[in-house]
Amino acid sequence: MKPFNNTKRNWMRSLGLACLGLAVFSGCREEINKDDLYTFTGETVCSFLEKNDSIYSKYVALLNVVRQSDRTQSTVSKLLASYGNYTCFAPTNEAIEEFLDSAYVQGKFNSKDFNVFLDSAKAEKHLGDSLAKVIVYNSIIDCGNNTAFETAVFPVDNGVFSLPNMNDRYLTANTATENGKMEYYILNDVKVIYKDIEVENGYIQGVNKVIAPSNSSVSDLFKNTKNMTMFATLLQKTGWEDSMGIDKYLDQDYEEFYKDLDLTSAIPEKIGTQSGSNALLPEHRKYGFTVFAETDDVFKKELGLEDPSQLIEKLNEYLKKQYDFLGSQVTYGTSDEDLKKPDNAINQFVAYHLLPVSLASNQLVNHWNEKDFDREEAKKGNIIVTIPVYEYYETMSQKGGPRRLLKITESSNESGKRLNRKAIMDTKTYKESSVVIEGALINTQADSVNTANSALNGYIYPIDRILVYNYDVVDKVLKERLRFDWASLLPELINLGYRRPMGLYSNDKSLIYFPPQFKLQNIQRTQFTVFTYLSGATATNWSDYQGDEVFVVGNYDLTLKLPPVPYDGTYEIRYAVSGNPERGMCQVYFGEEGTTLAPVDVPMDLRMPYASAGGKGGLATLNVGWELGSEDQSYNEEVAKNLRNSGWVRGPRYYTTPTSNSMAYDNAACNRKILTQQYMETGKTYYLRFKSALDNTQTEFFCDYIEMVPSEVYAHPTTPEDEW
Repeated sequence: MKPFNNTKRNWMRSLGLACLGLAVFSGCREEINKDDLYTFTGETVCSFLEKNDSIYSKYVALLNVVRQSDRTQSTVSKLLASYGNYTCFAPTNEAIEEFLDSAYVQGKFNSKDFNVFLDSAKAEKHLGDSLAKVIVYNSIIDCGNNTAFETAVFPVDNGVFSLPNMNDRYLTANTATENGKMEYYILNDVKVIYKDIEVENGYIQGVNKVIAPSNSSVSDLFKNTKNMTMFATLLQKTGWEDSMGIDKYLDQDYEEFYKDLDLTSAIPEKIGTQSGSNALLPEHRKYGFTVFAETDDVFKKELGLEDPSQLIEKLNEYLKKQYDFLGSQVTYGTSDEDLKKPDNAINQFVAYHLLPVSLASNQLVNHWNEKDFDREEAKKGNIIVTIPVYEYYETMSQKGGPRRLLKITESSNESGKRLNRKAIMDTKTYKESSVVIEGALINTQADSVNTANSALNGYIYPIDRILVYNYDVVDKVLKERLRFDWASLLPELINLGYRRPMGLYSNDKSLIYFPPQFKLQNIQRTQFTVFTYLSGATATNWSDYQGDEVFVVGNYDLTLKLPPVPYDGTYEIRYAVSGNPERGMCQVYFGEEGTTLAPVDVPMDLRMPYASAGGKGGLATLNVGWELGSEDQSYNEEVAKNLRNSGWVRGPRYYTTPTSNSMAYDNAACNRKILTQQYMETGKTYYLRFKSALDNTQTEFFCDYIEMVPSEVYAHPTTPEDEW
């Protein structure tokens, strides 16, 4: 059949076209003309591919064989012929032949002949069937109730799509300008050659290669990199590569639990004000990792290496100067045995480059509702940075080793994302007025490591300078208000791809329910604690920092492991409050590991009238001094003083809320409760416990963000804490 020839149907749903071609769209994002996109009325993904058999016959043959899941006999072809929204990265016949040839060379299949391969798949032979699934499952994203992906909304800079494919993998995408046209690539080298073929149930993106994400672990991926061999050596010698191997991907205990789970009864019928039918229960519990690694050129330049064999010696000498402020907390042995000890300088150096979360490039920081951010442009793939966006993550550590924080920032003053950047902020605009420490630039381009930087269990990013936890990091970068979104404290949530901007789900579910058997690294909870996550990705009226929230109901009792403090001192711990009549009351406890947590203050009552524009409702009803902001800064400072005397800090100017159509600062629902002020030490682990103080098990406990603020910030003698 002639490619895409169908004279019996209407080829377009919109305005007339000048000509017909396979490449439906090319050009820059801002030049996209919706009238120039083809819509094949009456066709589904499946029927279109079938009618263009000269291009896709081999792919269609596999769609007719591969089942949708192990629990059904229905094939994927029937799925793609049904109602829904699918993005199908359909490989051409040539692409499949090339893939099979490669599999034959690698010994994965004993024949180059497609018919033999297809017969083995029909017979459900393990090898053939598994390869067939690789081709099919990795090529399809079931977008559910969400719009399928056209190239105009593809992620850029090696970012990931907001939904996984049928193989439960998040695909990365890149763009490149070739011969004056914008071209699109999946996983760095799979080119979309037939773009934006719109059918009734989604988009077909014809590709020139089979999509097959790497099944290598983060550790294994380093073995194939050409310009980070020295960091690979450090991983191996310190033993950290063993912590990110292929066995560190799935929690096998949870796999066994889920296999025997009856999904019809596993989720509560009612979750607060939400119906249990709106909840999705995770199929897996995944481990994930992100590695920031110096290139060989960086090590050679900054350490003065003439030969790679000098790495350990030169790095050890370098760290003696950088770690001088740590005193006896660090040792400097260089033997193979020494390098594996948690107090060893090089071991700690490597650990500070590792995060226990899997962060794609568009997850390193999260854009949503920071001041002046344009979400409509963001939906088109245009992220316009207005004010600095940041995250703090705890790096990996061994038992007995130090716990440390790493800051990731994306600034409007600097292209790209950086590690441990410190700038002086203009308190009126929250723009950077000057830069104290530039920070290490994160290279998000896949080809920068001479291989795909996406592994089965995480990502690798080269950086342009040595990353070290020195005195400047402690005394400058981290001597500031530390704000943590609750979701950032839940590695399991991030590793499953549920956190922003990955907040879309492929079905009609609106929240994620975590059963008691789902372990959370930083949360301890009783079996009566109903623990859920709401991404808010499709919500328009939530007044949450970064748009999402952790949502708890039941006779709850949960304990949060706090992030480490960067230095010894007094810290003020604050809890973000969004009060409304559905909330409840809880007693808060604080303490260090190994002690009985003590209650702080009286029970916290979150039951407040709904807030609205004009400063009504919310905290404004509690007679604690809350007032709308004014252009008179002295008045604002007096209000802030009165609130603080009552144990409150108003919401920040940093993010906007739809209910007041203004900054959280002027939303009476968005405030910060001062939980406690405590002296905290770097070598200790601290916890907050939240326990329901009501018998009503349907009242809500809302978890948006917490703040840990050093006294040098909240009680500075001459410079008040900024309002951001």
